[in-house]
Amino acid sequence: MKRIFPLLAVVLLLASCQTPSTNNVAITDYDCDAWLPVENLKKIPMLPARTDNTLRNICPDYLPSYGDTLPSLVGEVTLLPLAPTPGFHIGWIEKIDTDGDLIFVLGAETEDEKKLIKERAGFIFRKDGSLVAQLKPSDVYKDRNQIVMAVNRQAKEVCLMYWGEYDGGEGELLSYDYEGNLLRHELVFFSYGNIMGFTQNHLISNLRPAFDFAPQLTVRDPEGMPHGFILTRPNKVYTYDYEACLANSGDELFYAKVYSDTIWQVGSEGAVARYLVRGDSVGIGSLPFNNDSTITKSQRVRAAENRYVPNIDYNLPLLVSPDFLLCRYIKKYNIKIDKETEERFSWSWEALHSILVYDRKTGNSRWVCVPRVWTLQGLCLSGAQTLTTDGTLISIERPVNLKYYLAHPEAAEFDSKTQAFIKKLDIKANPVLLLMPLKHF
Repeated sequence: MKRIFPLLAVVLLLASCQTPSTNNVAITDYDCDAWLPVENLKKIPMLPARTDNTLRNICPDYLPSYGDTLPSLVGEVTLLPLAPTPGFHIGWIEKIDTDGDLIFVLGAETEDEKKLIKERAGFIFRKDGSLVAQLKPSDVYKDRNQIVMAVNRQAKEVCLMYWGEYDGGEGELLSYDYEGNLLRHELVFFSYGNIMGFTQNHLISNLRPAFDFAPQLTVRDPEGMPHGFILTRPNKVYTYDYEACLANSGDELFYAKVYSDTIWQVGSEGAVARYLVRGDSVGIGSLPFNNDSTITKSQRVRAAENRYVPNIDYNLPLLVSPDFLLCRYIKKYNIKIDKETEERFSWSWEALHSILVYDRKTGNSRWVCVPRVWTLQGLCLSGAQTLTTDGTLISIERPVNLKYYLAHPEAAEFDSKTQAFIKKLDIKANPVLLLMPLKHF
C-alpha cells in the first residue's frame, strides 16, 4: 500500500500534464512548477541490493609488470573507418554500444584539435562502417549539453538523455528505432545522472535524489513511472561515487562504481552482488597505505569501515559479454595523503595500470599490463569501449593519433599492412574502430 500511493500520484501528475503529440511522435511535457515533492520521492520504494552465495571473487593473485607481453588471449585486430557523417565531424567518441550487426555511437564534434566541444550527437552504423542514421534532434534546449546514450535491446530502441548542468533536475529523453526514426520525446521530471542502461525494458540510471546526497540507481518502468531506487552502499556518502558505469551483456545489466571492489547485476527489482575484485597480494581489496606512518589511525578506521578501495580506474568502463568480463585497475604505490576533509581524502601516487580479463565460461582470470610501446592489440585492449556478445572488443582511435604513432616508432610498433592503412587516412576523417576478438583461456 505504501508503494501504491506515491506511484498513483505520479500517474495523476503525468496524466494532467501530458500534451497531445503531432506526427505520431509521443511528446510529454510537464509544468516546471509541478515537480514531485521531496516527501513523495522519499516514498518511492527502496529496492534491495543484496549479496548471496553466487558472489564470486574473480581477482587472480598475479599482477604483471611492464615487461610482460600481451598474452595470447586476443586475435587479430581489424581496422574499420567510420563513414563520413553529413554536416558533422566526429572529433572523438564518448560511448559505443552494439546490437547484432549495428554499432551505436555517441560522438562529439570539436572546434579544433584541442577537443573543444561544438556539439554532441548519436549515430547508428553498420559493422561495415556505413552510416544508417544520425540522431541529432533540433528541438532540444541548447543549454542541455550533457548527453548519455543507452540501447534498449528488448524494445529495439536507442535512447539519448539530454540535460544541462544547471537544469535543477529535469532532462529530455529521446527514443529512436534502429533506423533512426524518433519514437518519443519526453521531459523527465527528476534528476538523472551521467549513466543509463536498460534491462527487462526498464531504464536504469544513477541519480542524486533531493533527499540524499549519496548517489543511487533509479529504476524507471516501461510506462515511464519511477519504479524504485537502489542504493548499493547504504549510508555511504561520497561525491566521487558519481563516477560509475553500466554495462550490458544482452539483457543483463552490470554496475560498477569507482573505488569499489564489487560488480553488481542490476534488475527491475533490485541489485545482486555478482563479482568481487579483491586480492590482498595485488593490493586490491586492501588499503595500499596501511604501512604509511603519515596516515592517521582515524583515516585508516574510516577507510576500512567504508571498504575504501582506492585503486580502481574508470577510464576503461566495465565491459561484459556472455563470455568475458573486463575492467581496469591500478596498482598504486608511494601513496601520500595531501588533504583530508570530512567526507573524502585527496592524495598523490604512482601507478601501474593493468586490465583484468575474466573468462565467464571457464572461470579463469588473468591480468594484462598496459604496454609502454603500443601495438594494435595493446591499443584496442587498453582503450576498449564496448564488448560485443560474440566477445569482440571495440576500441577507437582518431586518425591524428594513429599518424602520430606511425611517425614515432619508439612509441608504437605496427606491421606493414597497418602502416599502409594509416598512411592513406585523412587526418580529418572520422575515428577508426579497432575490432579484436578475445579467446577463451
